[in-house]
Amino acid sequence: VAGTQPFGGEGLSGTGPKAGGPSYVARFTKDVDPGAQVERNMPGPTGETNRLTEHPRPPFLCLGPGQDMAEKQRLAIEAVGGTAKIAPEMTPDLLGNATHIGGAIFWGPETEARAFATALAQRAGAILPLITATPRSFEVRHERHLCVDTTASGGNAALLAEVSDT
Repeated sequence: VAGTQPFGGEGLSGTGPKAGGPSYVARFTKDVDPGAQVERNMPGPTGETNRLTEHPRPPFLCLGPGQDMAEKQRLAIEAVGGTAKIAPEMTPDLLGNATHIGGAIFWGPETEARAFATALAQRAGAILPLITATPRSFEVRHERHLCVDTTASGGNAALLAEVSDT
């Protein structure tokens, strides 16, 4: 249900904001998401709890090119609620073997960007993004959604836990 039960995967089954969630439409715009909410209760029917939380992805590698550009990338990632690590010496070969990263950011020539994107795509594990423009919140943070439907117990979750003596 749009606006109530956002859905989508994480890692191998999804790379962006949850479909139907508050950041989904922003994914298709060029505007920068001004901030990130840590936790948000979504509207829902009586007897249902819908909570959306956002968590920083593992650090994004700031590839530059160059130290000055990598520092600007770090500041841009942190400004929208992400974490970053400066790594302007990183090559596509090294990026393909990098671990404990959430993705990378590169503001250089398109041919070099393709090499970095290819290295990320060929890695084992989760699909990781290469950001080539100003980063947005949904690119550097995970969205997780918890839906608890208690309508079967009349909207009272405590009834689900009661044990009968009979």
